[in-house]
Amino acid sequence: MNAFAARVESIKSDEFFSCITIRAKDKLFKLLKTKAPHWLKIGDEVECHIQEAAISICKGAKEGSVSIENHLQGELRHFRKGVVLSEVSVDTPCGVMNSLITTDAFERMELCDGCEVTLLLKAVDIKLVPVLDPSSYEKCKDKLYKIN
Repeated sequence: MNAFAARVESIKSDEFFSCITIRAKDKLFKLLKTKAPHWLKIGDEVECHIQEAAISICKGAKEGSVSIENHLQGELRHFRKGVVLSEVSVDTPCGVMNSLITTDAFERMELCDGCEVTLLLKAVDIKLVPVLDPSSYEKCKDKLYKIN
Protein backbone atom coordinates (compact mmCIF):
# COMPACT_ATOMS: atom_id res chain seq x y z
CA MET A 1 0.00 0.00 0.00
CA ASN A 2 1.33 3.43 -0.95
CA ALA A 3 0.99 6.23 1.61
CA PHE A 4 1.81 9.93 1.74
CA ALA A 5 0.96 12.84 4.04
CA ALA A 6 -1.22 15.74 2.95
CA ARG A 7 -3.32 18.66 4.23
CA VAL A 8 -6.97 19.27 3.31
CA GLU A 9 -7.29 22.45 1.21
CA SER A 10 -11.01 22.45 0.36
CA ILE A 11 -14.18 20.38 0.52
CA LYS A 12 -17.01 20.93 -1.97
CA SER A 13 -20.18 18.87 -1.72
CA ASP A 14 -23.50 18.56 -3.48
CA GLU A 15 -26.32 16.09 -2.96
CA PHE A 16 -24.41 13.31 -4.73
CA PHE A 17 -20.66 13.71 -4.24
CA SER A 18 -17.91 15.47 -2.34
CA CYS A 19 -14.74 16.74 -4.01
CA ILE A 20 -11.88 17.00 -1.53
CA THR A 21 -8.74 18.89 -2.54
CA ILE A 22 -5.56 18.02 -0.67
CA ARG A 23 -2.00 19.34 -0.88
CA ALA A 24 1.04 17.07 -0.60
CA LYS A 25 4.51 18.55 -1.13
CA ASP A 26 3.15 21.53 -3.14
CA LYS A 27 1.10 19.20 -5.36
CA LEU A 28 -2.71 19.39 -5.38
CA PHE A 29 -4.79 16.22 -5.62
CA LYS A 30 -8.54 15.87 -5.99
CA LEU A 31 -10.47 13.05 -4.35
CA LEU A 32 -14.07 12.09 -5.08
CA LYS A 33 -16.21 10.53 -2.37
CA THR A 34 -19.93 9.83 -2.22
CA LYS A 35 -19.83 11.75 1.06
CA ALA A 36 -16.98 13.55 2.82
CA PRO A 37 -15.97 11.75 6.04
CA HIS A 38 -17.73 13.34 9.03
CA TRP A 39 -14.40 13.86 10.80
CA LEU A 40 -12.76 15.73 7.90
CA LYS A 41 -12.23 19.50 8.06
CA ILE A 42 -10.27 22.03 6.00
CA GLY A 43 -6.73 22.28 7.37
CA ASP A 44 -6.65 18.71 8.70
CA GLU A 45 -3.53 16.66 8.22
CA VAL A 46 -4.33 13.31 6.63
CA GLU A 47 -2.54 10.27 5.37
CA CYS A 48 -3.45 9.17 1.87
CA HIS A 49 -3.42 5.50 0.92
CA ILE A 50 -3.59 4.08 -2.57
CA GLN A 51 -3.17 0.49 -3.68
CA GLU A 52 -0.44 -0.42 -6.14
CA ALA A 53 -2.91 -1.83 -8.66
CA ALA A 54 -4.86 1.48 -8.66
CA ILE A 55 -1.92 3.50 -10.04
CA SER A 56 -1.52 3.73 -13.81
CA ILE A 57 1.72 4.76 -15.46
CA CYS A 58 2.28 6.71 -18.67
CA LYS A 59 5.18 8.28 -20.48
CA GLY A 60 4.94 11.73 -22.00
CA ALA A 61 1.32 12.49 -21.10
CA LYS A 62 0.40 16.15 -20.91
CA GLU A 63 -1.94 17.32 -18.18
CA GLY A 64 -5.39 17.57 -19.69
CA SER A 65 -4.74 14.79 -22.21
CA VAL A 66 -6.40 12.12 -20.03
CA SER A 67 -9.48 12.22 -17.82
CA ILE A 68 -7.55 11.43 -14.64
CA GLU A 69 -6.78 14.73 -12.90
CA ASN A 70 -4.15 13.53 -10.44
CA HIS A 71 -0.77 13.40 -12.19
CA LEU A 72 2.45 12.78 -10.29
CA GLN A 73 5.75 12.93 -12.19
CA GLY A 74 8.69 10.85 -11.12
CA GLU A 75 11.69 8.78 -12.06
CA LEU A 76 11.50 5.01 -12.31
CA ARG A 77 13.95 3.70 -9.71
CA HIS A 78 13.38 -0.05 -9.68
CA PHE A 79 11.24 -2.70 -11.31
CA ARG A 80 10.55 -6.42 -11.09
CA LYS A 81 9.17 -8.07 -14.21
CA GLY A 82 7.04 -11.17 -13.98
CA VAL A 83 5.36 -13.16 -16.72
CA VAL A 84 2.01 -11.40 -16.23
CA LEU A 85 2.61 -8.43 -13.90
CA SER A 86 5.47 -6.04 -13.28
CA GLU A 87 6.07 -4.05 -10.10
CA VAL A 88 7.42 -0.55 -10.71
CA SER A 89 8.88 1.79 -8.04
CA VAL A 90 8.87 5.50 -8.88
CA ASP A 91 10.61 8.27 -6.94
CA THR A 92 8.14 11.20 -6.70
CA PRO A 93 7.92 14.44 -4.69
CA CYS A 94 5.51 12.55 -2.37
CA GLY A 95 7.98 9.71 -1.81
CA VAL A 96 8.47 6.37 -3.50
CA MET A 97 5.24 5.09 -5.05
CA ASN A 98 4.77 1.53 -6.30
CA SER A 99 2.54 0.43 -9.15
CA LEU A 100 1.52 -2.95 -10.53
CA ILE A 101 1.05 -2.98 -14.30
CA THR A 102 0.92 -5.73 -16.87
CA THR A 103 4.26 -6.85 -18.20
CA ASP A 104 2.87 -6.31 -21.72
CA ALA A 105 2.29 -2.62 -20.86
CA PHE A 106 5.75 -2.37 -19.25
CA GLU A 107 7.39 -3.67 -22.42
CA ARG A 108 5.16 -1.66 -24.80
CA MET A 109 6.15 1.58 -23.01
CA GLU A 110 9.82 0.52 -23.01
CA LEU A 111 10.20 1.36 -19.33
CA CYS A 112 13.66 1.23 -17.76
CA ASP A 113 15.52 2.40 -14.66
CA GLY A 114 15.91 6.18 -14.70
CA CYS A 115 13.17 6.95 -17.23
CA GLU A 116 10.69 9.74 -16.49
CA VAL A 117 7.10 8.61 -16.02
CA THR A 118 3.80 10.06 -14.87
CA LEU A 119 1.68 8.28 -12.28
CA LEU A 120 -2.07 8.64 -12.74
CA LEU A 121 -4.11 8.43 -9.53
CA LYS A 122 -7.88 8.20 -9.91
CA ALA A 123 -9.76 10.51 -7.56
CA VAL A 124 -11.96 7.67 -6.27
CA ASP A 125 -9.03 5.38 -5.43
CA ILE A 126 -7.25 7.58 -2.87
CA LYS A 127 -8.32 6.76 0.69
CA LEU A 128 -7.99 9.23 3.58
CA VAL A 129 -6.93 8.39 7.12
CA PRO A 130 -6.89 11.03 9.88
CA VAL A 131 -3.58 11.92 11.47
CA LEU A 132 -4.09 12.21 15.21
CA ASP A 133 -1.63 13.92 17.48
CA PRO A 134 -0.70 11.97 20.65
CA SER A 135 -2.84 14.24 22.86
CA SER A 136 -5.92 13.38 20.75
CA TYR A 137 -5.24 9.70 21.33
CA GLU A 138 -4.86 10.26 25.08
CA LYS A 139 -8.19 12.12 25.22
CA CYS A 140 -9.94 9.27 23.36
CA LYS A 141 -8.29 6.66 25.58
CA ASP A 142 -9.41 8.52 28.74
CA LYS A 143 -13.01 8.58 27.50
CA LEU A 144 -12.89 4.83 26.79
CA TYR A 145 -11.68 4.06 30.29
CA LYS A 146 -14.39 6.23 31.86
CA ILE A 147 -17.15 4.43 29.92
CA ASN A 148 -15.98 0.95 30.90
